[in-house]
Amino acid sequence: MANAKNNKSSKPLSKKILSFVSVSLMLAVIGFFGTKSVKEIVATYQLKQELKSVQSELETLNAEKASLTLEKERLNDPTYVENYARGTHLLSKDDEQVFILPKTKP
Repeated sequence: MANAKNNKSSKPLSKKILSFVSVSLMLAVIGFFGTKSVKEIVATYQLKQELKSVQSELETLNAEKASLTLEKERLNDPTYVENYARGTHLLSKDDEQVFILPKTKP
């Protein structure tokens, strides 16, 4: 009876090798897909960070576009253009003189 237990408990060498190869193959497959999953997670995180950056840039550009659109509308107004030219480029009418006063310190 002890001999029968020893025969059942000790597997033939081919079954042990097959079991070892099977376990090794499964671990290799799990390792392969595990590294692929980690790479995908890292890529997803990087893309989310890039998306946040691009969305922030988009908001900035939309604000700049709104400002430029408003400036474009103002430039269609002759009074605004006249005041802009006088204020920034020191232009005057033919019968006017421009005086620049020093700014006073408070």
